[in-house]
Order: sequence, then C-alpha cells, then structure tokens
Amino acid sequence: MLLVANVGNTHVRLGAFEEGDEPVLAQAVAVDGLDALDAPKAAIEALVIGSVNPEAAARLRAWAAQALRCPVLELRAELPVPLRFACDDPGHVGADRIASAIALHKRTGRGGIAVDFGTAISLAVVSPDGVFLGGAIAAGLAMSARALHADTALLPLVDAAGVPPELSCCTETAIATGLLWGLAGLADRLIERFAEEVFGGTGVGGTGVPPVAHRPEACATTVLATGGDAPAIVPFCRRVHALAPHLTLEGLRHAYLQRPR
Repeated sequence: MLLVANVGNTHVRLGAFEEGDEPVLAQAVAVDGLDALDAPKAAIEALVIGSVNPEAAARLRAWAAQALRCPVLELRAELPVPLRFACDDPGHVGADRIASAIALHKRTGRGGIAVDFGTAISLAVVSPDGVFLGGAIAAGLAMSARALHADTALLPLVDAAGVPPELSCCTETAIATGLLWGLAGLADRLIERFAEEVFGGTGVGGTGVPPVAHRPEACATTVLATGGDAPAIVPFCRRVHALAPHLTLEGLRHAYLQRPR
C-alpha cells in the first residue's frame, strides 16, 4: 500500500492507494491536529508528501517515523517531478499545483486546467505536450469571508458554504452570494483567459483574440476541480467539467510511480 499526503495551509489530506487512481482510504485532519492521524494497519511501501507548509511537513515526517517506519519521499526533495516547466525557476511553484498538474495530464493525455478550491484558489495549466505553463492564485472562500469581516465595521463573518446564494436584502445572504457567485465567476474568467493562451491567443485585450464563447476549441479545454471548497463553488461555475476530489493525491501517486528506478 502506498500512502500519499497533500500538506496544505489548513489541512493535511492523506490517501492510501493499492491499485488504480482511486484511494482505498482517504482522510483529512487540520494541520494542528496531526496527532489524530490513524496509521493504516496494512504494510506501507512509502509515504509520498507534497507540501506547501514546511512546518507541518516536518511534523508529518516525525509522525511517519514513529507510526509507519517506511521511506518518506517528498516531491522535489527526494522525489523528482515528472513534468517539464515553462518557467526558469520551478522551485517556487507549489507542490499541490504540481501534483494536480501531473494527475490532470495523466488523466487527459492532452493537458488542460486544474482548479484547486482550497485555502487559496489556484489554477494550474498544462499544455497538450505535458509542460506546466503556469496559472493563477487568488484568495479562497474562507479567506475572503474573513477579510470582509476583519476589514469592515459591521459585516459579519459568514460561512458562505452553508448559505444558498440569491438576490437578497439580507446581509449574510448578500455576502454568501458575492463570495460563491463571485469566486465561481473569477475561476471561469481565468479559465477562459488561460484557454485563449493555450490555443494560440494572448488573452490580452486589444489583441484580436475572439471571445472564448465563440471559440469551441477553447471551451473544450478539460477543466477539473479539486479542493475542500470545490463542492460549494463548482455548482456555480460554467467552465469546470468535473469534480476530481482526489486529484492532488493522484498526482503524488503518479510522481512516485514515474520515479527513476
């Protein structure tokens, strides 16, 4: 059994794989609750880590040393990345975006766009020939809600995922609507612009690139969504094709399977 871990800013998500891309076990714990992790009873071949949180990754390594006693391989440290990059310094690209890009390209064989609705909303764009082209990063759902509350005198802190968005005079509903519809629209527009780039346009105003709605090939770009807030936001997106809850974990698994022997 292979164990993989996506170590984020808020949660650590673990998946256990035997055969195939679907984990046989999956769990998530808060970053400050790593002591609550349960070690699988089966023998573990290795633990593969993809991390954007060095402190939490170090604590996960310590947990693995006690509970698993198996090799620990971290993406970009002990484990090479099986992708090419369009940038000169890929060391600054988050491991979560890289892992999602690996899984996306493995699934489609022709690239596409992965959208991670987590603490931040991040997009990873992969070319048809398997090059990580870049993407975008924006504030996520909970972060945006906290900013509205913290930086205003009267706006309440709203759990937008629990409030159905609609046109309403209610302040709480208005905040949920702004966040859910607004972040879905943000993701859609970024997807459209990146699709323009991938299919030969610059995506910059005034360059003569037709609107994406009139370009079937751009609309056909495969877009997969993952992350803890994806179920709340994706229903309001128009450019996302499917939810892929374990996309990042899949990518970590494929990085391990494609490692140099």
